[in-house]
Amino acid sequence: MAEVLWNKVKAEAATLGQCKSFWEASGICYDTRRINEGDLFIALPGRRDGHDFVKAAFDRGAAAAMVTKIPIGLDEKDKLLVVDDVMKALVRMAKIARSETDATFIGITGTSGKTSTKDMGGLVFQSFGKTHFSQRSYNNILGCSLTLATIPKKTDYVLVEIGTSNLGEIAALSQMVKPDHVIITDVSIGHIEGLKSLDNIVKEKASICLGQKQKGTAIIPTSIERFGQLKEKVESFGSSVISFGEEKSSDVRISNSEVESTAITARILDQEHNSLDLKLKTTGKHYVKNAAALLTLVASLKLSSAKAITALEKWTPSAGRGQVSEIKFKKGERSIAIHLIDESYNANPGSIRCSLETLACIFTNKKNTCHPNMRIAVLGDMLELGSSEVKEHMNILKFARLSQIDKIYCVGSRMRKLYDVLPISKQGFWTETAEEMQHVLVNKLKNGDIVMIKGSFSMRMGNIVSELKRLNNLEF
Repeated sequence: MAEVLWNKVKAEAATLGQCKSFWEASGICYDTRRINEGDLFIALPGRRDGHDFVKAAFDRGAAAAMVTKIPIGLDEKDKLLVVDDVMKALVRMAKIARSETDATFIGITGTSGKTSTKDMGGLVFQSFGKTHFSQRSYNNILGCSLTLATIPKKTDYVLVEIGTSNLGEIAALSQMVKPDHVIITDVSIGHIEGLKSLDNIVKEKASICLGQKQKGTAIIPTSIERFGQLKEKVESFGSSVISFGEEKSSDVRISNSEVESTAITARILDQEHNSLDLKLKTTGKHYVKNAAALLTLVASLKLSSAKAITALEKWTPSAGRGQVSEIKFKKGERSIAIHLIDESYNANPGSIRCSLETLACIFTNKKNTCHPNMRIAVLGDMLELGSSEVKEHMNILKFARLSQIDKIYCVGSRMRKLYDVLPISKQGFWTETAEEMQHVLVNKLKNGDIVMIKGSFSMRMGNIVSELKRLNNLEF
C-alpha cells in the first residue's frame, strides 16, 4: 500500500484552505493523463484550466482535488480542498514538507546536464539510503514544489533539479529547497533571451548557493569559460568549492576517456589521488563529467566510491538524451541498417557541441564491428537565444568536430542560417519543420549511416526519432 503523504487536516493547515470531507493522498499530480490512484489532483489555471479536468481526475482514482472554485458537476460534498491560489498553496505545501524532513538535500543546476545528473544521482544515492527525486525534468517552481511536497517519510537523500529562464529564478528556488550541497554541471550560453548575457548566466547558476546550508559543498566544472568568475561567486555565498573536469587544475580529474560501440570508459582521479575506473552505458563524453561531479560529491560525503560506480554502471540515458539504437528496414531489394543517436529532447550551443562530439567519436575504435558509411547530424533550431540566435547558429560552423561529420541536415528558420554557409559537400537538406524532415531523411539514408538527432524541444525533433523507430523491421 502506498504511503500516505497528505490528508485533509494536514493539507488544510499548510494551504489555509478548506475541505468538507476527509481524504488521504499518496501523491500529487496536475495532469490527468499521468494521475495515479490515490493522488491529490491540483487544478492549475492556464490555457487549459485544471478545473475542467477535476471530474476526470476523480474518475481515474484521485483521492481529492485542490481547487479555487467548485467545478461544474461537483459540489461541496466532493473531496475538494478549496484554496485562494492553487500554485501558492502548492508552494506552501512544499515548504512544510521541506521543514519536516531530516534528509540531506542535493541541488543540481547547469545550462545542460541537470536532468541526467539528477537521474544518475538518484541511482547512486539509492545505494546509501532511501532516496527521493523527480522522475521527470521538473526544475521550475511547479516542478520543485512537486518534488518537495511528495518527499516520503524517513527519506535519507533528496535530489532536486533547479532550472531557470529568467534572472532570480534559481535564487528563489534555492531558498525554498535549501540544499545542503549543490552541483553545477555546466555554465554556457542557454536561455540567454531571458538572462541577457553570459555574466548573468554565471551569477544565476551560482545563486543556487544562496539558500545552501552553512558549510555546504559546491561541485563546479573547470571546463567552462568563466570558471574563475563562477568559483568566486559561489565562494561568496560561503560554499566550499570542489572542482571537476579534464583540466590539470581540477580537484577531481577526468582522464583516458574512450568511446566504445555503445559505452564510454574513463578514469577519475579523486582528491585523495585514488584512481577510479568508470564505465557508462552511453557514448556521450559529457555524461562522464556528470558522473565525475557525482563521484566528487560522494567522496566529499565520505561515502563509498565503489558503490557509486557500481550504481552508475547500471544507468542508461532516457529518451531524447543520448540513447543509441540500431534501426533495420528494407527499402525495395535493399536491406538498410543504421545507428540512431537520440539527442532530441532539447538543445543549446553547449549541448550541440557535445552531441556532435559523440557523433564524431562513436564507432571509431578498431574493436568495433560497425563500419560507418556516413555520419549525419540532423539539427533543429536552438530557441531562447534572443539577439544572439543568429550568431550562435552560425558558430556551429566553427566547432572542431564538424570536420568529422559527413552531412548536416537542418530544420527551422534559424538553422537555415547555418545550412546556407555550410560547405556544399556537407549540405544534406533543409526543411522548415521536423515533420517534413522525417520524410526527406528516410529516403536519403544508406546502409551503415550513423544519424544523430538534436534540437530544442519545441522543434519536435523527437518526431523524426519516432518515425525512424517505426521503420524498424518494416519493408517499403
